[in-house]
Amino acid sequence: MFCNQCEQTVQEKGCTTVGVCGKSEKTAAMQDLLTYAVRGFCQVAVAGRKLNVHDPDADRFVLKAMFLTLTNVNFDPVRFKKIIKETVAKREDLRCRVVAAGGPENYEDPAAAFQPPEDAAGLVEYGQRIGLPIDRDRNEDIKSLQQTVLYGIRGVAAYADHAAILGCEDEAVYASIQEKMAALKREQEAKLAQARAEAQAAAARSSQSSGG
Repeated sequence: MFCNQCEQTVQEKGCTTVGVCGKSEKTAAMQDLLTYAVRGFCQVAVAGRKLNVHDPDADRFVLKAMFLTLTNVNFDPVRFKKIIKETVAKREDLRCRVVAAGGPENYEDPAAAFQPPEDAAGLVEYGQRIGLPIDRDRNEDIKSLQQTVLYGIRGVAAYADHAAILGCEDEAVYASIQEKMAALKREQEAKLAQARAEAQAAAARSSQSSGG
């Protein structure tokens, strides 16, 4: 667990065993996994927008999902389990529409292929392993920028969700949130994604040259 979203965080550095707000390590893991699932959805959403394929209901869903990842908004594991699975289901529905419009089926980011475990314990373990898309061991500038983007998105999502309830929406806000979420990943994740893409491209060239 690592959470430093609020001004009450332990020693002004971060809560690592239990939140000052009362948030458990399991809840923190669920929030991290939901963040990861939303990132995967946003990979597909960004590709879809380039083809004029998007879903207004899914746009609003992203706001609600990111709102839940704010520090102490929701501690209900049943709610997190449901919305994580719903995020993946919406991603796959949108993926089918993107493919039908001539867009990609596969993505470099493994978050776009994430399939959640069935049980809550499995979700917690996955979330603990994934963590936040923040390089806590890199220099302060990089780490601070990653945190500012992530926590900024969560805050914007909360306000945008409230605005949508009141009937005020802006397509540019949805697009900006999704673009930034799709790009937010740790350095090692980015390197693995690039290596995976290069391997897939090499395999495709090999198959073509062999007539397969």
